[in-house]
Amino acid sequence: MADGSTPQSSIAQLLQTLNRQREIPALQCLALAIKGASANLELASSAIVLDANVFLRIPSHRKSSDIMDYLVGLHEKPVVVPGQVIQEFWNNQLSAIDTIFKSVSKKHTEMSREIDRYKQSGVSGIDSVASALDYFKETNEHIFEPELVSKTSAFLERLVEKALVPYAPRSTLVEVAADRKKAKTPPGFKDEGSGDFLVWADLLFGLLDAKAAGASFDNVILLSHDAKPDWSRGKIAHPVLTAEVRALLDAHFEIWTLDQFAEAIGAA
Repeated sequence: MADGSTPQSSIAQLLQTLNRQREIPALQCLALAIKGASANLELASSAIVLDANVFLRIPSHRKSSDIMDYLVGLHEKPVVVPGQVIQEFWNNQLSAIDTIFKSVSKKHTEMSREIDRYKQSGVSGIDSVASALDYFKETNEHIFEPELVSKTSAFLERLVEKALVPYAPRSTLVEVAADRKKAKTPPGFKDEGSGDFLVWADLLFGLLDAKAAGASFDNVILLSHDAKPDWSRGKIAHPVLTAEVRALLDAHFEIWTLDQFAEAIGAA
């Protein structure tokens, strides 16, 4: 590695932070989180991490071309797909396409037809139902994309040459994961398993290695649509996550939706 660091030293630093053997600025990050103000960060100086729940949404997003071109071509800082994310995508997201997604799309079409019929009949209050249905489709565009699998596959093929895919050593994290879950330390205390925690460990480990190899970045942006409080509240990342990123990587951490990301790309 560029500065003489080794994978073993990265593991040691990771464990020290996750185990609280290294101080984290938790109180400072809590104060900033309660304030609720998002930093005016520069996208060009940010490492970007992809969560499992954005893989299907990116190819179907209304700004999909901009997002994909930026991620696989224009962005010069690290683009990271945590190793655990690949498992989560295959096990949970991809398996839902032929069952849940197609069923929901069919039901949505049926409900839209019924709403149109009720409108013509003058049923009161139906406009609010129609608005809710439109909002659902707008925020779940991927469900209604007929070529979802092929477009996702094409995106992943482009991503292969660009993305870092780190795996933090699993055996050393088993006890840490259990202790953190008991203490309700984010992420993952809302889940039965340790999947979210391993996504987080892979994220930190990969970016720590990237910095050791010479990469520089001021911010870490996780692209995710996970709204559970063990990741974020509203648009504000859990302050403990922010504190761990700051302690380990000396960087600012935020969680963005694809809409936020697309807006930032447009502004850049």
